[in-house]
Amino acid sequence: MKKSFFLLPFFLLSFTVVTAQVRKPAKPAAKPAEKTATKPAEKPAEQSTEKPAEKPKELSYPRLQTSTDEIDVLIYNLKYAEAADKLKKNITQAKRRRKDASLMEAQLERCNRGMQALRGTDRLVVIDSVVVDKKSFLQAYNISDDLGKVSLSKDGSYTEFLTQRGNILYSVDNENGRMQLCTYFIENGKRAEKNVIEGLGVSGDMNYPFLMPDGSTLYFAARAFDGLGNYDLYVTRYDYEDNRYYKAESLGFPYNSYANDYMMVINEEKNLGWFASDRYQPEDKVCIYIFIPNSSRHPYDYENEDKNKIITAAKLRPIIGTWTKANAAARQQALQTLDNMKQSSRKQRAYDFTLVINDQKTYHYYSEFRSAAARKQCETWQNKAAQLEALSKKLEQQRDTYHRNHNAYVKSQVLQLEQQYEQLLTETSEAEKQTRKLELNP
Repeated sequence: MKKSFFLLPFFLLSFTVVTAQVRKPAKPAAKPAEKTATKPAEKPAEQSTEKPAEKPKELSYPRLQTSTDEIDVLIYNLKYAEAADKLKKNITQAKRRRKDASLMEAQLERCNRGMQALRGTDRLVVIDSVVVDKKSFLQAYNISDDLGKVSLSKDGSYTEFLTQRGNILYSVDNENGRMQLCTYFIENGKRAEKNVIEGLGVSGDMNYPFLMPDGSTLYFAARAFDGLGNYDLYVTRYDYEDNRYYKAESLGFPYNSYANDYMMVINEEKNLGWFASDRYQPEDKVCIYIFIPNSSRHPYDYENEDKNKIITAAKLRPIIGTWTKANAAARQQALQTLDNMKQSSRKQRAYDFTLVINDQKTYHYYSEFRSAAARKQCETWQNKAAQLEALSKKLEQQRDTYHRNHNAYVKSQVLQLEQQYEQLLTETSEAEKQTRKLELNP
């Protein structure tokens, strides 16, 4: 089996590349995910496998708060140096006028982190991307049973991961008002002992756990105060000798961004990976990026390569910015593997559509509408959805053509189709919202 590029920590929170020696955290952490030896001497009374009734205090589903502020826009576009120059001038002026400059200083610190992060941008190859509803984003993942099982909570605020052996459940604990990762031992299908995972060195909410089959490497997302923005992806590894986790490390660019980046899944056997991001997406949508895991981290040469090329790769916009003639064969093989996985798991659609009306109602047929106007609007929505699907296939074909020959004209066609796709995606999303609104308010 191939070793994933994430099996060893490689990128510090300060975004500097680490050496082969990995520092161990000072504080011990929770027990490892896979426990094969003796069981704990004493355990609490067994509980149901259902998550406790209390809902987390966080909003359902990651929400992205964007801004039109000049500095924020520069940061969104990874123009950290330009933003830093403007901030330094503004801070100087504010201090001369004896005004509070703390917010600008925080922005400047974020720019400094961003500039350092760009220097470590990983040379990732993204073979495809798909935009889906946030409420059902896991359907875009091809997760086989030998990897374990990932499930989304009913309110969409967290995910849980059950290991492939079915004896450990990774979940989220919110008892202290902050989302922390925790594990449950599973006995006879019921939760028993709970351990809150400590020693990760990450401040802020933690969520979206995924454990690699090695039983040691753990991915998760966190809203850390020193991150790039919103949810960022992190990795840690369990030290079985000292029974503790290493300090978690940010995956940096291009995995992370100003937006919400979360739910990393790696299939080493298939040599494919997935993660979710709502960068450049409407509020209720999320993009699933499908990529080829690197055997080791391979950053761009920041000092000698084109800076705009590196920024394009860091932003993953467009994803063809990660394609080269050198990786064409690997992309073709990965696309074929992905297609085989889709074919094996594809099911015939039994419904006309799926429309979530509210927490209690989900429609699948036109006959379920009470409002004639909503029914008609639903037809408009479905027409746009069909156009979007057709455009998506055309875009996929053009991307495939560019995969093979890297023709400049084809590249321009891909870029044009991507712009059309984004516009139609927005229109489709609005049509869906209008359908729901008309049904709720006839």
